[in-house]
Amino acid sequence: MSAPRTWAFTLTAALIATGCSTSDNASSAASRSSSKAPASPTPSPTSAFCLDLSTFQVGVLSFRSGVGKAISGQPLDFKELRRQATLVLHWGEEMETSAPPDIAEQFRTVLKAIKTSSSKLKDGSKVRDVVDPLYGKEDSAAFDAVEKYDCAQK
Repeated sequence: MSAPRTWAFTLTAALIATGCSTSDNASSAASRSSSKAPASPTPSPTSAFCLDLSTFQVGVLSFRSGVGKAISGQPLDFKELRRQATLVLHWGEEMETSAPPDIAEQFRTVLKAIKTSSSKLKDGSKVRDVVDPLYGKEDSAAFDAVEKYDCAQK
């Protein structure tokens, strides 16, 4: 099996596990689709943000890992990385409106960094242009915060 398919299967499994992790999954999914933006986002385990957080975290980790190969001089699969970024950004944009206030700014920073990095995934780009948005000192705290954020602990 090729690496892109393995990544897709892993991400699908994470999505399924995340979706099945709550006992009232059907009612929370229905309430998530019926309300566009809650008045005051909360980090409850059944909020739209929290239901998709694990999948988003796995996607970000996978994308950063793929881009990180450039640091050690390995060739990058631009097409696959752009595909991964598109998926992660789609989930993130869906989650953004329900992000709890204590993580919202860091979450937006991560989305912006992924957009910036993925836009540079093309022939002729410098490694630094692709890697810095994801691994630079400026945004590393935001990536750490989103990676470690746990709705159940809030």
